[in-house]
Amino acid sequence: MQSVAFKAGETIIREGDEGDTAFFIVSGEVEVLVGKGGRRVGTLATGEVFGEMSLIEPGPRSATILAQTDVECLEMSYDEFIGSLEDNPERAVAFMKTLVRRLRQMNELMEKIDPNRRGLRGFVRDVQKAAGPSRPADSEAVNLSWTMLW
Repeated sequence: MQSVAFKAGETIIREGDEGDTAFFIVSGEVEVLVGKGGRRVGTLATGEVFGEMSLIEPGPRSATILAQTDVECLEMSYDEFIGSLEDNPERAVAFMKTLVRRLRQMNELMEKIDPNRRGLRGFVRDVQKAAGPSRPADSEAVNLSWTMLW
């Protein structure tokens, strides 16, 4: 891990850019922006992390992160993260909890934007209700196939 610093107003990561590092905020505050217009969806401060998806699967960034204040971070690469999990399994659990919390926040945000968007499972349930099985055998096959997917 290395210490990195950013000035207020500086773009730390840009949505769509390839990434394989995460940042742990030591001090300061950042804005989380998404979409072409850079819609603000949140702020993160001391003790929080961003870029964490790149530690599981390096790839395009899902948001732009802009320093609101002067920010100091610890930057961790994918390789460093994988090595640290082998040495410290408790870190893996803590990291997974962070990912789950963020996923819940995104689901809540999507529901606020459009209450009809309840994720893939909500969509599947709606399709199942609308289609309705025509015979008991169909019902069993549909239930089995959906159970296998989840």
